Amino acid sequence: MKNILLVALLLAGAGAVPAFAQRHVQHMASWGAHRGRSEQGDYYELSYTSMLTNRLALRASGLRETGTLSGRGDYASYAGRVLLAPQLFRLGEVVYVHLLLGAGAGYERTGEHGTGEPATDAQQPQRFTYGPQAGAEADVFLGNRFSLVATATKGYLFNNPLLDQWPGYASAGLRYHFR
Repeated sequence: MKNILLVALLLAGAGAVPAFAQRHVQHMASWGAHRGRSEQGDYYELSYTSMLTNRLALRASGLRETGTLSGRGDYASYAGRVLLAPQLFRLGEVVYVHLLLGAGAGYERTGEHGTGEPATDAQQPQRFTYGPQAGAEADVFLGNRFSLVATATKGYLFNNPLLDQWPGYASAGLRYHFR
């Protein structure tokens, strides 16, 4: 409840001052920190976004996912993603929505901290995966430099992943925009 009240106060305060920044112009960039849920566990993500044109961005990110799988114990997954983000629409100078299209590659490891059943020859405890990703992302600007961001993506992984063949991710975060 305290977190909801804090976010409401920040949004009300940010809305009181008009923001006249050039939101989506070529050569703008941003750093973001996101926290979210996957279908199997929780993850943290750091991202860098660069506007290639006024309506197209390139987004690169790295994430770390952790959780527990039945029969395999605790797991950790490290992934990198590169996504093109064409702008779908915007609402004034406050909300920008982008489509996300690209690819990701990751490293999965199960049986962390000695949990789970011992791996057999057919059941390796670690694996590299890769595949396409798609999703959507919305930026809600709080002022000239900061925005709240919500992201949802779905992907398909090749190389027989240990965690999920069709991983889904949903996160919320904060972005700092600079030139």
